[in-house]
Parts: sequence; C-alpha cells; structure tokens
Amino acid sequence: MTAAQIEVLVVDDNDDDAVLIGHSLSRAGLPVRLTRAETSEEVTATLAGRPVDVVICDYNLPGVRAEDVLVQVREHDADLPFVLVSGQVGEEKAADLMRAGARDFVLKDRLTRLAPAVQRELHEAAERRRHRHTEQQLRQAERLDSLGQLAGGIAHDFNNILAVISGYATILNEELGPDHALHADALAIEQAAARGSGLTRQLLIFSGLEPSRPELLDLNVVATDMQRVLSRTLGDDVELTTMLSLNLPRITIDRSKLEQVIMNAAMNARAAMPSNGRLTVSTEVVRETGHVCLSIIDSGRGMPPEVAARAFEPFFTTKGRGKGTGLGLATAYGVITEAGGTISLDSRPGEGTTLRICLPPAEIAAPASTLVRRPPSTTGRILVVEDEDGVRDIVGRILRRAGYEVHAADDPVEALRLVHDGLELDALLTDIIMPGMYGTQLAAELRKIRPALPVVFMSGYTSGSAPGGEELPADAPLLHKPFQSENLLNALHTVLH
Repeated sequence: MTAAQIEVLVVDDNDDDAVLIGHSLSRAGLPVRLTRAETSEEVTATLAGRPVDVVICDYNLPGVRAEDVLVQVREHDADLPFVLVSGQVGEEKAADLMRAGARDFVLKDRLTRLAPAVQRELHEAAERRRHRHTEQQLRQAERLDSLGQLAGGIAHDFNNILAVISGYATILNEELGPDHALHADALAIEQAAARGSGLTRQLLIFSGLEPSRPELLDLNVVATDMQRVLSRTLGDDVELTTMLSLNLPRITIDRSKLEQVIMNAAMNARAAMPSNGRLTVSTEVVRETGHVCLSIIDSGRGMPPEVAARAFEPFFTTKGRGKGTGLGLATAYGVITEAGGTISLDSRPGEGTTLRICLPPAEIAAPASTLVRRPPSTTGRILVVEDEDGVRDIVGRILRRAGYEVHAADDPVEALRLVHDGLELDALLTDIIMPGMYGTQLAAELRKIRPALPVVFMSGYTSGSAPGGEELPADAPLLHKPFQSENLLNALHTVLH
C-alpha cells in the first residue's frame, strides 16, 4: 500500500532552501509535496486552499516574522505541527518560539534531523487530534445525558397534566354521548391530549425512559419496507436509491422506533433538498466490530460545524418557528443508544449530510407481547396513592364509575396510616415518584402485612426500574401516564383476577 502523501508548507524566501528541505525529506523516505510561501498573505491562502500536514518555517524572513506565521498556523489549526528551520537564530529566540507553540527547531546545516522531527510531530499531532475527538465525544455524551434527564423530568410533569386532561375528556365524551352538540369539542380535547402524549413520548425515548418492545430484525427488510413508504413521502423530485449489503446479521431493536428514526432522518433530508435531490439508504457490516450499519445520505445543502454539533440536542431546530419540534434527532439518539448502538452525523455546507447508525448483532430474540381485553365493570376496594391532586381525583372518578370503592391518599405516609388504622383493601394503585417515599417502597411495606396484595404502578417517568435502579415487582403492571380509562381498568382487572 502506498503511503499517503504528506502536504508540507515551507515558509521561506529562498527557493533553493525549500528545495533542499524537500530533498532531505524525500531521501528519508517521506512522500512529500511542497508548497512554498514567503508572505503572510501566501500562508493564509495556502492554509485555506488545501489541507496542510506540517509547516516548516525559516526564522529570518524579510516579509514576515516567524512569530506571526506561528500565530496564523495556531489560529488555523491548534494541532498542526510547526517546525522552525533556520541557520541564524539564537537559542533564546528558538526557546521563545517553542514556548509559543513551535514543535521543534532544526538548524539548516543539520537537515538530517528534519525528517525524524517531522515524522514524530505528525504522529503526535494525530494522537492529539484523536485525544481531542474523544474528549469532545465524552463532553457531548455528558451534555446529552444531562439534557436527557431534564427532558425526562419535563415529560414526567407534563404527563401528569395530560393524564388529567385526557381523563376528564374521556368522562365528558361518555357523559355527553355521540349525539350531543359538544361531543365533537370533547373529542378534540382528547385528541389534543393524545398529540401531547406523543411529544412527551419522544422526550422519554430521547431520555432512555420509554419502554421498548425489541424484536429480531433483518435491517435489509426494514430498509426495503421503508423504501416503499419514503418513495411516496419524499415526492417525485427526490431520487431515492438503496444500496444493501447481503447476508447481514440480524439486530434486536424496537421496529416502530427504528422506522421512526429512519422517517425523521428522511424528512430532515427532504427539508435540506427543497428542489430536486438524491437520498441514498445503504447497509453494511463493519468487519472490525461486526456491527450492522445503516447510512442515510442526502445531497442537500449540509450544515456548518456549529449546527451539526448541536443536531442531537432536544428542541434544537433550524426549520424556523412552528415548522419543527427539534426532537427528531434527539429521539433518534435515545432510540439507538438504548439498543446498544451508536449514531453519528457527518455534514458540511454544500456537501450534503450522512446519518450513520450502527447496531450490534443480535444474540437472542425478544419475547412476544400479549393483549389484554377490556374488562367488565367490577367491584373492589382500591387504595389510590398519588401526590398530584388532579391525577388522584380523575383516577378516583374513573374507578368509581367502574364500580370500585376508592380510598385516596396524597402521599405514601398517609397511605400507610390508613392501612394501619384498619383500612381493608383489595388492591393498591400507586404513583412511583412521590416525596418522602417511592411507590415501590410503599408497595413493599404493605406486602409485609399482606404478601399477596395486588399492586398496579403508574408513572409519567420510569421505564421499568424504580429510581435507584430497583426493579418493579414482576407481578405489578406499570401504567404510563397519560393512560386511557380502558388501560387502567384492564390493569386492575388483571391483578385482581
């Protein structure tokens, strides 16, 4: 394999000296291509015009000082190697330049030292860039994790509000009946709450707090099926192609979430190609890791670095007010990270964008889910524990309308007092996150008194583990707020019967 050519910028007013530098590097086996500059303007033009791997600068220049060239180089690329080559510079001046950022100093009458110095500096520059890239990835991951926790908290509070809105809208619909003049208005309220629930679900997916239903998938099958959907969605002015690698290992992921990721990426690409364009969906296996990768490549206008760096942040959008939620790529980040994969974005202005998703090969298939039918009205004594007044009230109304006897407490301490004072109950319905004590802890305390007590949890936040990593009891279902009346009644009927 031929070694990659090394682009060398020689800043020297003497063409013969530049030729000697080139010969010295070539004799040492380095495949170099030299560009000479002798003014500040020429240095700027060269750095802007082509990639430069190393700068070799004379000290004594009539048109520009070596110190000024060093400043130009550092402003362009802090990691770009800068080697001082001179025959007439004192040790003090050389030391000053080294402190300012020059990487090495070679005398012109000892050019045999130049090639080893260049090789060493190229290697160290590559290491610095790798280290900086790793630090940037770590900072971004920490930032996204913090944003995810914030988003999850917002979703938790918002879901409590939506649970109240949705519950009262359902009761209104049932009370008014389909022939009432206000039935359509009540239905509109219920539908708006459902849309709000969809937005909070995207926040929870980004935060890693939305439960998944993973299944064993062939990525090529998903890509092929999505091609049919995308071809109708993107429009006739976008050329859609697929490039699929054969014999892909299967992956395990929630199919609906993966399809949502692909659709969001395609819609972002469509927005970046307002008139005509090309979208390519490709799959491949990374030999080094065995991971299965999906790339979505568009020929759109691309993004500047400062925009690409924020692309996965929730609520960040370039589409303008009212034209996007800014949750598409944030949701994608949560989906792929939850599945054990990675997602990255490569984009440059005028050169399009590539979204690359890599997932580990599957080991086991996920179990199939079951469907619970709507139960008939029933009776029983239910203790409802919920610190949000509106949620507690609407849940109580739903249960009483279904025939249950309801006792309510606004915190776990009050619930324990009621039971210790003699309250007999058939089931516990409790929120998980409450002040003073978690719902899981309350359930554990009550089961010390009555081990077989039926329990149903409800939450607008957790995905199956209580705070602190405690697992929910296997026999206690979890309802995600906002939930429909049917889901609540189904869950209680299941644990009671």
